[in-house]
Amino acid sequence: MWLGFQLSCVWISVQLVRVVSETTQETCGMMRFNQAKSETGDVLCATSPSPTATANMQTKEQCSWACAHSGDTCAAGFNFKDQETLCEMFANPATALELQPNCEHYKVCIFLRHFCVVFRIIIL
Repeated sequence: MWLGFQLSCVWISVQLVRVVSETTQETCGMMRFNQAKSETGDVLCATSPSPTATANMQTKEQCSWACAHSGDTCAAGFNFKDQETLCEMFANPATALELQPNCEHYKVCIFLRHFCVVFRIIIL
């Protein structure tokens, strides 16, 4: 009897970097973000805890890309302040959200990782 193993990697990833305004979700790399909104539909901004990191970014897409590729620095989400072109990244989930002009908070809702599947092949 011959016993062998075959390793096959199945990569799950989303390579789309754009804002899907109809569903208020943003997808970047292997992360998906949901926009924080109030019960009345107003867009909210995270005010606490303090951001882990900040960077000047021109667009939400750039901010989401930076968040998706920053590791633990942006594990919980980000604020994008469009008039200041400022991206604030959060390692911990927001504990306070407020209505603030020109500020949108996106929280990480899905993080997809790649995985490998091992097949055992038995030949008699």
